[in-house]
Amino acid sequence: MSEKLSKILTYIGIIILSVLLFIYLCTNNILVLILAGVISIFISTRKIKHFGLILFIVSFIIRLIFILVANFPQVYDFKTLLDASEMFAKGDYSFNTWFHFYTWGYQTAFVIYQGVLLKLFNSIFILKLLNIIYSSLIVVIVYQLGLKISKNEKSSRIVSLLYMIFPFYLFLNSVLLNSHLATLLSYIGIFFILKNEAKYKEYLIGSILIAFGNIIRPEGIIIVLTLIIYKLITLKKENIKKIIISLLIFLSSYFIICNTCSFLVKASNINPSGLENKDPLWKFLLGFNYETCGYYTDDDAIYQVDKTTEINEIKRRAFEDIPRTGKLMVCKVDRFWLSSGLENEMGSFNDKSFKILGINIKFSMIKNIAITLNKGINIIIIALMLLGLIVNRKNIKNEVLFLLIMILITFGIYLFIEIQPRYLYFIHVAVFALATLGINYIQELKIKKK
Repeated sequence: MSEKLSKILTYIGIIILSVLLFIYLCTNNILVLILAGVISIFISTRKIKHFGLILFIVSFIIRLIFILVANFPQVYDFKTLLDASEMFAKGDYSFNTWFHFYTWGYQTAFVIYQGVLLKLFNSIFILKLLNIIYSSLIVVIVYQLGLKISKNEKSSRIVSLLYMIFPFYLFLNSVLLNSHLATLLSYIGIFFILKNEAKYKEYLIGSILIAFGNIIRPEGIIIVLTLIIYKLITLKKENIKKIIISLLIFLSSYFIICNTCSFLVKASNINPSGLENKDPLWKFLLGFNYETCGYYTDDDAIYQVDKTTEINEIKRRAFEDIPRTGKLMVCKVDRFWLSSGLENEMGSFNDKSFKILGINIKFSMIKNIAITLNKGINIIIIALMLLGLIVNRKNIKNEVLFLLIMILITFGIYLFIEIQPRYLYFIHVAVFALATLGINYIQELKIKKK
């Protein structure tokens, strides 16, 4: 009797504790993260032909549904860019007198791109539709890049599926963001220069794609610096000539394209500033703002009087209180690399709502679930990347080295300049791809145990 009773009590305890755990997982939205992981692992083990194509189609459908049900208006800089694009479509270039475009001329290229499309189709929806095509192709890029690095189908599937449902990048499809097209062009270019035994024509094609990516959004300098450092590290006597020529081809074509496009924008009177940045110190001024943790604030505009004023303020913020600057760096790393991004970027949409099957759903209702899923996927991917690098530290392949250098350069740059969660868009592709190495190791451990 006592034995039966002890079993009954044990089962009751198990049931109660299981219910408590289930309630905790539900109320803290962790169950969604677990389900996402389980589903991704399950799909990765299935025999699926043409996985890349299916991945694109599913990504496209998910993103299309999102922009249809969450048809949010453009705000902040995105509205400024859209307004200027609509003016360009009508042949009105007077937006070039606005402080925004006079100072940061590099924004003009995206205005021209959107303006041409608006002139052809007269539809903001077309702009969003093209963006979801670009972002769906980026999901496939994550899969292909992961496959190139890990040589493992399961690992590359898992990271691409997690990237596909990453809430922050789903949300960014509702925003007319220049990162979609720029990131796609840049990584296609990276594929060319990372080809095994890449020829000179591959470097030329890669530089053209990366240059146009940089014209849409100026992040190409990260790739340029990465390529130079990468080539110096892998330099050998027998390949010195090839490396020098390939670098010259890449750098010359890259800068010729960027400068030519800037000249054409000036010559056509679209913007007298061309594609120049007349205030490069602005990003550093914001980046060293301790009060905002390196985020944008209108308050710093008072220092945009001249370069001397900006430089003096940057020096004061950076060197007046070194311990405080150290705390700022820690804060920036936390807010930039480890936060969900949704809290900051989606704040203006809290009062918005959308309908699904006739049911009115407030955006704020799903925000907490999205934040948990976002943070969870983000930290898991970073942990997997770390694990992979530790395990493979003595045998780092060229592709891994290239992406690692690119991540380290990005990490260093954003310690000093303004941060926004969406600025991670470009580099996160590399981070997700490198996470395949960690998954590979976990799979190998399982095989050894068997």
